[in-house]
Amino acid sequence: MQLISVILGWVLRLLTLVGVVAVILFFLLLDFMSRSDPYEGSGQLPRSAVVFTGDFDRIRKGIELLSSGSVDQLFITGVNGDAGLNVARFSRQFELSPDQAEWVANGRIILAPDAHSTLENARETICWLDHQANIKAVTLVTSRRHMARASVALQHGISPISVVRVVSDSTDEYDKLQLDLVEYGKFVATWFITLLPGDLWPGNEPALCWGS
Repeated sequence: MQLISVILGWVLRLLTLVGVVAVILFFLLLDFMSRSDPYEGSGQLPRSAVVFTGDFDRIRKGIELLSSGSVDQLFITGVNGDAGLNVARFSRQFELSPDQAEWVANGRIILAPDAHSTLENARETICWLDHQANIKAVTLVTSRRHMARASVALQHGISPISVVRVVSDSTDEYDKLQLDLVEYGKFVATWFITLLPGDLWPGNEPALCWGS
């Protein structure tokens, strides 16, 4: 009888643990799905926009926002060979007009070259924001599939600065109820990793963070 009681005790503890994990994963799933939704507000976007590289459409969307006056400055993180980009050739790669090319020279477009992953994108952005004054919110531009993971990494790193999400790709055929288990798994890992201090996040420290 004593052995049965011990076994039952362990089973109850295991079931409790499984239940807690299931509840956590369920609430993270709701967060994942809600973060995949684009911004649909009627008000103005935050005037500082951030683009996480990985797809040229993300950068084109950021340039579009800047050209239309929807934002005042554009910080593009991860402008390097891994993303198919080159700082020196950036204006030619995106066929910027002479006036648009001036935005790179005068700082309206900031090209940051060191990030090679979503976590490094977030860290590079965090370190850039550390040197900006009076920014209470930023516009994050990335693809819809990537938005949940990118926004949670950035939000955890810059809170209480808020993040407004703008997706770079068409949402017409996107069904958030068709769960992407790979991306959801990456989101869950990112959610917990970014609760740690930035110095403990995996990846290299971008140059913008040196001495900050």
